[in-house]
Amino acid sequence: MSGERNSVLFVHHRDISSSYSSTAEHYVSKKMAASATVHVLCHGRRDVEDGDGPPADVTYHTVDTGSIPVVSGVLFHVLCLLYGAALGLRYQYDAVYSFQQTVLQGWVAAMAGGSRFVVGLVSVPVRQKRDFVESGTGRDVKDRLSVAMKSLYAELFGAVLVQATAVVCLTEGIRQVTEEEYGVDLSDAFVIGMGVDVDTFAEGARRGADARNRDDDADLVVTYVGSIGLIRGIGDVIEAVAKSDHDVRFRIVGDGRDDTIDQLKSRARDLGVTDRVEFVGLVPHDEIPRVLGGTDVAVSPLGDIESFRISFPGKLLEYMAAGTVVVATDLPAHRQLLTHGENGLIYDGSTEELVRTLDACVEGTVDRRSLERGARATAAAHDWDVIVARHERVLFDYPVEQRRAAPVSA
Repeated sequence: MSGERNSVLFVHHRDISSSYSSTAEHYVSKKMAASATVHVLCHGRRDVEDGDGPPADVTYHTVDTGSIPVVSGVLFHVLCLLYGAALGLRYQYDAVYSFQQTVLQGWVAAMAGGSRFVVGLVSVPVRQKRDFVESGTGRDVKDRLSVAMKSLYAELFGAVLVQATAVVCLTEGIRQVTEEEYGVDLSDAFVIGMGVDVDTFAEGARRGADARNRDDDADLVVTYVGSIGLIRGIGDVIEAVAKSDHDVRFRIVGDGRDDTIDQLKSRARDLGVTDRVEFVGLVPHDEIPRVLGGTDVAVSPLGDIESFRISFPGKLLEYMAAGTVVVATDLPAHRQLLTHGENGLIYDGSTEELVRTLDACVEGTVDRRSLERGARATAAAHDWDVIVARHERVLFDYPVEQRRAAPVSA
């Protein structure tokens, strides 16, 4: 594209005009538009109406193929391939930034426009889907078909990945597992974590704290924000609420499969704590800071499976920016951000240890104010402005002649 500003095309299989379910890609494209010309080629059907709305200074090229299982996905990828080639040829971007399920489309767009081709890896889809199915969170025919299709896609993915000018991995674990799964050398990949809008979360949390209604006089309000699934440990928190000698209230913010939510509600009834467990449902992302402002402790009780071990715990940054006490299971992902006793509390994943941890927060045997200050300091180091600047250096400053290494032998 002409002009002094750098230009980039983001290619994604989801609608990243919203921060819902594509937080990193949404914020990186949105924030980058302040200093570069940003185009986005993505799905045109929004998963949820989020309050922040699409950024006005980003140009969106959308492909909406409906929601028919398998058919809509195949059609999207075909149309996205053609659309990407046309956009690359027309605009000749400085860089094309493509993500896992659209690497082929991004590569074609980059080749058409003579652009740098950068791949962003935020998970390992085939391993993640297999992980969830084997853990019992994906049990129907559609889930198993998805695993089979992603396995077939792995061969193509590996072949295209070696063509990238640069690769960005969300975590070191994702870099290592991608190498293992696809047989590609990623020793020179960049590892860039998630970010958080520190000012927005801090201000929203203050409003939530000011408006907090504590007529119920609960000893402790605990909040979970995220997808609802059995392997995510939500049931363990419900059990901890029942076992605590204190009046602990638990709010679950998010959505999941109906049968999973029914199981969790049934567990709360069986334990006699339905009056202390609230299923809030989905909340627009721009309302999350206010929600966190009304809580004492925010939890991430994830189970110990590979997908969670290698992920980046983005929700922890939001908890921290809101100034809550963070309590999380002892996983490598959580330890990327948490140091026990300094900016949060880590427990071994057992219900008994969680009860002791929550009780300590009520009884004052941990310094909650010190933990909150440490949490805010950690969040400040991961502000989106800092993270986006790192992405920009990879997209626009990485030498074009330095190509990906050839695949390593299996």
